[in-house]
Amino acid sequence: MLKIAGYNMQKKTIQSFYENIYTDYLLEGLSEFDSYERNHVLRRIYQQSNGERLLDLGAGHGNISKFFLDQGYEVYGIEWTTAGAKKLCKIGVQAIQHDIEDIPYQYADNFFDEVFWGDNIEHLFFPEVVAKEIYRILKPGGRLVLSTPNHGWIINRLYYLFKGVPRRTEGHKIPIWEWQHIRYFNKVEIKRFLNYCGFRNNFGFYGAERRQPFAALSRYFPSIMGSVMVVEVRK
Repeated sequence: MLKIAGYNMQKKTIQSFYENIYTDYLLEGLSEFDSYERNHVLRRIYQQSNGERLLDLGAGHGNISKFFLDQGYEVYGIEWTTAGAKKLCKIGVQAIQHDIEDIPYQYADNFFDEVFWGDNIEHLFFPEVVAKEIYRILKPGGRLVLSTPNHGWIINRLYYLFKGVPRRTEGHKIPIWEWQHIRYFNKVEIKRFLNYCGFRNNFGFYGAERRQPFAALSRYFPSIMGSVMVVEVRK
């Protein structure tokens, strides 16, 4: 575990925040799988599994894990909140309650066929530590799928051009969620980051957006027309 002055106290504060927000998150309807445009991309890139091992990293309330279970994966989960970890176990995920920045994880080298790292890299103090740990636990040829807000989205570009400051990338109705993102990526930066952490094979990039005309255009111009990016890369 990282030992940095003030860091561990800050992490406890953040954990308490996520514990308290869990119920509000569910009440907002954000736990419904198809309510999030990113998940329509996941339906396209995840085919039926033959029981491969998959880790859902930062698994939250379990709607993504449930999707993977339905696809036939043997699903493991790491989740920080008590309520989230309990729900994951209840639906059949082999879950542990754990801070994803607290490494090493309990898994052996080359243990997983797949890792899904969904929408939490933007919240992390040390994302490179997590990425390198994912690399360790993935089998050779194993796949990492990562999603995060796309700071290269055309609306974000225009906002910065005219306002001179970055646009908030949290879209939730819960005010306290705003300004929780501390890392910003576009296509170029996420590829550079993954290469630095060892991932250099079969880079794929998808854009996700529910609003027209961006939704239609995001398939053809994902790096500027998708508000959310989905990246896949192999070890």
